[in-house]
Amino acid sequence: MVDNSSNPLLNQNDGEAVPNSTPDCPSKLRSHVWQHFSKANVNGVSKAICNYCKKQFASGTNSGTSHLSNHYERKHKKGSLRQQVLKNNFNKENPQLTSYTFDHDTAKKELASAIIMHDYPLSIVDHVGFKRYSLSLQSLFKVPCRNTIKGEIFKIYDYEKVKTLSLVESNQSRLAIMTNMWTSSNQKRGFMAITAHFIDDAWTLQSRILRFTYVPCPHTKEVLCDTLLDCLLDWNLDRKISYITVDKLHK
Repeated sequence: MVDNSSNPLLNQNDGEAVPNSTPDCPSKLRSHVWQHFSKANVNGVSKAICNYCKKQFASGTNSGTSHLSNHYERKHKKGSLRQQVLKNNFNKENPQLTSYTFDHDTAKKELASAIIMHDYPLSIVDHVGFKRYSLSLQSLFKVPCRNTIKGEIFKIYDYEKVKTLSLVESNQSRLAIMTNMWTSSNQKRGFMAITAHFIDDAWTLQSRILRFTYVPCPHTKEVLCDTLLDCLLDWNLDRKISYITVDKLHK
């Protein structure tokens, strides 16, 4: 009979010989879940840190790995794909080999940005050809519905509005406001575009579209003035205006 009690490489766990799991030997952590987590000592407490979101979990001798596996399965397995890819950032001269992580939320934001930048219709997400194209690029990406992508666009708008508000409030110069009326060719509906022009603190001309809004008929001067005033109050610009240029007002 062989006595293994003196062998430092073996521990007894329900009669099974397993390798020691020490901080000095992370490669000997036997569970597959440790491919996605790293062990660390945080304030004297052993922690498991997710390699993707950096969230910390208990990793003591009595903690097990079920909670780690559940976190990975629920948060990262279906939405993450890590691989080495050539990343050139649209610069063909200096491509770099880097780690790529697929993130579904980021993909949705980029799709919403593309729709805004190129004036694509929201119906593009319903096109079979677009769905097949997206699937060929990334099989994990689920093309969102119109309402979902519309929500992403409004999130981008809210984010950009906060940035512009901060820029305008901190800027020392006044603003020149310009309005234009526009009529859609297919529905014959009137819209007003309100644009602010100003010189920032670096003496650079800035132009920002504050609002592009539907204006119901009739387009009288009272209706147009109310629409413009509502925008100025919403952006808190009523006391920072130098002059206003408007279309010819209707009687």
